[in-house]
Amino acid sequence: MRSSTRMLALMLALGVAACAPTSETGSGRHSGRAGSRGSIRAARVLVVAPSDESSGGAAAPAAQARVREDEPYRGLGTWIDIYDHQVWRHPTRSVRSMAEHGIRTVYVQTSNYNRNQPFVHREEVEAILDAAKEQGLEVVAWYLPGFADVRTDLRRTMRSIHLRTDAGNAFDSFALDIESPEVRRPSVRTRRLLRLSETIRREAGAEYPLGAIVASPHRLIRTDPYFWPGFPWRRLADLYDVMLPMTYYTYQVNGPADAAWYTAQNVQIIRKETAGMNVPIHVVGGISFDATGPETEMFVRTVEQKHAIGASYYTFPGITLDQWKALRALR
Repeated sequence: MRSSTRMLALMLALGVAACAPTSETGSGRHSGRAGSRGSIRAARVLVVAPSDESSGGAAAPAAQARVREDEPYRGLGTWIDIYDHQVWRHPTRSVRSMAEHGIRTVYVQTSNYNRNQPFVHREEVEAILDAAKEQGLEVVAWYLPGFADVRTDLRRTMRSIHLRTDAGNAFDSFALDIESPEVRRPSVRTRRLLRLSETIRREAGAEYPLGAIVASPHRLIRTDPYFWPGFPWRRLADLYDVMLPMTYYTYQVNGPADAAWYTAQNVQIIRKETAGMNVPIHVVGGISFDATGPETEMFVRTVEQKHAIGASYYTFPGITLDQWKALRALR
């Protein structure tokens, strides 16, 4: 551990803050995606859904062929969570700063399972969407489900996918943050995750780009195998277009060499667990508040060597000038 900010960041990601009730409203439909400006190698492959139930859980969806839609996940991204008050106070100015730093995609948290509304900062979310489109940026909505109330998790997901601003702008994609231990039994958690994911795919449509934000594969497979045994890698790889491992090497290691090793391990584990499926990977690194410039340089070099389609640091307000200097290579 490098500092107490790591534990704080983890608590923020898991959504432990108290909430204020409000109504769940939203409207509109997806309005299309901006063109590509990224230089990192992209993946666009044909996917055939499996007919067996090799990973357990809910029944697999009907077999169908579809093309992976990974456009919003290419290149350099940055993250905003519901606690980044600096961004929420100045959404338009923050987006302009992101564009100046070479960001291609903004990942915006809409809510989490602890909140009583689908959008914690509804007006600011719309302001970010409109500002991002003016700057030519992609925007991906992300939500942290608890799997205790799958209907609510689904409803909030679809509100994000269907959101349209007064200017007619919509999210380019949606990504599900898969990490909550709110449901304590892993087998139950897996069944609910797959049921939710299959319904999201069905409701969103085969061509709508979806991302699966997964906990550190190294943690799931090696350091904490009891956290989520039987994690359904292949089923998720079929339902989602891109996997986004929360590598977060700053929780585990120190120094550039170890940052590179840990990042590589996470990419390699996903490729092993989904062998033959050609799953595009966008690597989430950081935590930005704890990472150093030299560690970031090695993170970027590893991402490129492992042919990930993109990468990002969590979250935007913590990224330093040294980190930006290294991250710009991912544009």
